[in-house]
Amino acid sequence: MADALTGLNDFLGNLQLDFGNPIGMATNLILSTIVGGIVILIVVEILAKKFSEEVNPMHAFLLALCINIINLPIIMGLLYSFLSYIPLLGLIAGFLPIIIWIVLTKLFFRDLSILPVLIIAVLGYLLSIFLIPMLVNIVAGYIPL
Repeated sequence: MADALTGLNDFLGNLQLDFGNPIGMATNLILSTIVGGIVILIVVEILAKKFSEEVNPMHAFLLALCINIINLPIIMGLLYSFLSYIPLLGLIAGFLPIIIWIVLTKLFFRDLSILPVLIIAVLGYLLSIFLIPMLVNIVAGYIPL
């Protein structure tokens, strides 16, 4: 059992998170959900106004939470390892994050047509890679832990 935890801790070591620091993991999840939700909400509201559609602001935060839970290294690591064993599905692994973004965006914003969903998904994916982690680190500097 200790070997499995050591392996998972090494796997999470790049994020400076491990199972010995569950408060750090929870804080990071909460902060990235709040910051990601705000960023996604801004993008969704801009596109909803552009396409004259109505959206529920709470769904942006739920989308950010689901994406953060799915993007935990444990879940994505397991998903990628399972896909690598299935022939030809390993090729989908490169497109898996954007497919997850599209499916979850359409799930949470059902009233939006497909074009704004695709734009939100692609922008959300790119922002979650480049902008949101930087903003989370900035905000985390103000949290006294």
